[in-house]
Amino acid sequence: SLKDRVKATRHRTEDDDDDGVSALLAASLGPPAQCVVFNIPDEDETPPEEQAYYKQKREWVIGKLRALNLNVDQFVNKSNTLLFVKISAPDTVLRYEAEERRIRLRLKEVYGGALCAYSREIESKQAFDKPLDGFELFCSAQQLKIIDEVCHSEPYGVDDPFEAAQNQISFAKLQQEDPVPGLPIVAAYFPLHHDRMRLRLLNEWARALIKPQPLELVREYFGEKLALFFTWMGYYCTMLWIPALIGLYITIQDYNFYRDSLHLSNPYNVVFAVVIAIWSNMFSQLWKNLESSLKYKWDTLDFENLEEIRKEFKENDNTEKDTHVNEITDEVDDFYYDEGTYFPPTGRARDQLVTFTVIVIFNLIAVILFFIIWEDFALPMMRPGDVLFGGMLCGICFSVVSIVFDSILDGVAELELTGLMRYLVARENWRTFTEHEDAIIMKTFYFKILNKYFALIMIAFGVNFVDCFGGPCRCPHWQCMPVLEVVYISILTTELVWGASVAYLFPLINKYFDNLRSPNTANQGKVHLTPQEEQYEWLVPNPVIDFYKDRVYQFGYISLFGIVSPFMSFVCLISSLVDLRSKALQLLTKNRRPDAITAADIGSYQVVLDTLSTLSIITNAGVVGVCSFSLYFYFPTMTDVDCLWATAVLEHLLIIFKIFISSYIPEESEKAKQEWEVQQEKKLAALDNWNIKENEIEDPTPW
Repeated sequence: SLKDRVKATRHRTEDDDDDGVSALLAASLGPPAQCVVFNIPDEDETPPEEQAYYKQKREWVIGKLRALNLNVDQFVNKSNTLLFVKISAPDTVLRYEAEERRIRLRLKEVYGGALCAYSREIESKQAFDKPLDGFELFCSAQQLKIIDEVCHSEPYGVDDPFEAAQNQISFAKLQQEDPVPGLPIVAAYFPLHHDRMRLRLLNEWARALIKPQPLELVREYFGEKLALFFTWMGYYCTMLWIPALIGLYITIQDYNFYRDSLHLSNPYNVVFAVVIAIWSNMFSQLWKNLESSLKYKWDTLDFENLEEIRKEFKENDNTEKDTHVNEITDEVDDFYYDEGTYFPPTGRARDQLVTFTVIVIFNLIAVILFFIIWEDFALPMMRPGDVLFGGMLCGICFSVVSIVFDSILDGVAELELTGLMRYLVARENWRTFTEHEDAIIMKTFYFKILNKYFALIMIAFGVNFVDCFGGPCRCPHWQCMPVLEVVYISILTTELVWGASVAYLFPLINKYFDNLRSPNTANQGKVHLTPQEEQYEWLVPNPVIDFYKDRVYQFGYISLFGIVSPFMSFVCLISSLVDLRSKALQLLTKNRRPDAITAADIGSYQVVLDTLSTLSIITNAGVVGVCSFSLYFYFPTMTDVDCLWATAVLEHLLIIFKIFISSYIPEESEKAKQEWEVQQEKKLAALDNWNIKENEIEDPTPW
């Protein structure tokens, strides 16, 4: 039991939990806290001098934390292998640091409800609204941010950079320092979940399957970046009902036509192609408008202008420090990296050229493998009227190739496999985290757009008109629509199975092997764990940009080739609805709490969505005119040339409609902008009335 937990005497303090029970209560009633986990080497297997070094490092860190006026609670686990230190901040520290760091809080509605930089003067007017998580002033995410920044703050009064670095806590460096190989001084450093809010989110969000998402709660607990993802995911699921229900109806009509005519085409396929093309372009444009309203609501308008420089950029050997004169301001830049040129290759352009070369090589290999799979394996298994097994083989094989290449370039976070693209983009040395992530998204897209969709594009528009390595490799009787349908269903089904395996199966496999490798996870019988111990064993959450991948490229499958099998839109809807709540549940019950990160938008994924929605006009019009027989229901005497003209006309009409959508639905929400302006006016009026000037905002976090 908890009362039987063994504690080493050298780690006892007057603040320690003697019976272990209050550790459980603190998770729901106590203040938010960061957790640092120290490894304790085995006394029987580790030389005394190394044991002393580990102890000295632990005591040095804990002493520094106490000197920073932070609250430190510590205990040793039952096996005496890990020291858990919980770090929280008293109210005095929170208020002082919030004012110094200009953290923003929301004013009460009577004062406009805008975000305003914290000051004790404004607090004395009782002008700040309470956060949704029940704390008096600062929400748990804000408190965790303050604690983390105080922990990593530079020592006062130390001018020498080397001496400052020696006296500054760096948990990242301590996680890499292992005097005993495989046993770093710090095993982990992470923010703890706050159980009161976590349980509320479980009940009102993750397990509330038919309720709207409480996105303000999600934003306050996880930060804008994750809240934006779940907003986008909810929007995607809502919009997906349109092609899903129409596709379900058309599938029923397909069955009725097949029963009467033994042919899968029907006159509604043309309508569905138009619906999909319009839907995909409206999806992209409506999301821009919704995203704009969130920028005003969450006041992240200036985030990217105020974003901090990446630590990796500052420490990169290629970054110029205090030497480059800015061409606009004529001042010396603190940090600078030349954009360079492609010819001759210099600066960042040279690094990007290496990335593009790798992408081209992988794309060429993917193209060659498609022709080999199609010509040597799939096509010989096809006969007129019997393309099922050949089409399935082609779809599954190409999916496997796509998944393998994806894993190599993009990685599999659930298996702790870092993709080659991360390394290549890291070499490009981007200044801010947003620029870095946007580069990853776009470089990955340049690869994925061919890797994922090339087989479908070639079967729909290519194989009947180009020769393979061994000569002509046309679809049986030139009829590619049945083949395309089987390949499309096979690819999308394989992608869904792989995505489910990555999300739910691989983390369990990864955790199993971690337990085998770790000396601290030996089977010791059933023990009641404190929240720190329990969450230490939970999985590290994936980067937020990885959450989008599956659904963004699933949107591509539906937009580009949804007409091929309308029923798959319904399948994608069901899988997306399940995935939304499953991701929420995993974040709250299986993942350590991620750092609350600010973001103004979904980044370069918007460019990906715009590109896919534009291409959907070409592919849907092309499938109708080149592959499908649907036009013959309306014009039975059409020739092949007439079909091509019809394709061109339909394509141009859809482009005109896209232009109309872009002009009719503004990218910026005027309503949200006006509400934001009213909030700012009321805030300024209140501050003027109190004769208080708001602190200038240097911290980009919109809190």
